[in-house]
Amino acid sequence: MTDSTVRFGLLCSMFEAMVRDRSAAKKRKRFRTFLDLVYTGRDFFSAIRLILPSLDRERGTYGLKESALAAALVDALGISKDSEDALRLINWRKGGARTGANAGNFALVAADILQRRQGSASGGLTIREVNDALDQLSLKEGR
Repeated sequence: MTDSTVRFGLLCSMFEAMVRDRSAAKKRKRFRTFLDLVYTGRDFFSAIRLILPSLDRERGTYGLKESALAAALVDALGISKDSEDALRLINWRKGGARTGANAGNFALVAADILQRRQGSASGGLTIREVNDALDQLSLKEGR
């Protein structure tokens, strides 16, 4: 398979399965199996740049810290800025009864809100399409 045919959802499913694995050996084995079965041609650079974005020297930064990303998500989802979900995104660092167990972890707060609003169905994007979109995002200036 190539990056133009491998679905991004497959990579996400692999990570979700790895979360359930207890030992590091099982996680390594699952990851190695993913690479061996999915990338038979050994050209898995595009997947690795999604897995380890901090090591990607080819793509620039996105200019989106958590606060800017929270505001962008609120706009993109069409959520009222005063709604409970919008306040959870914007105030993701704060704990309390309304913020939930994931307070302090932006990724988990955003995933919780997105999952409830969007569901867990894959959008059908390939790894190449995700990388292309991220490349375009890194070239944009401003929000």
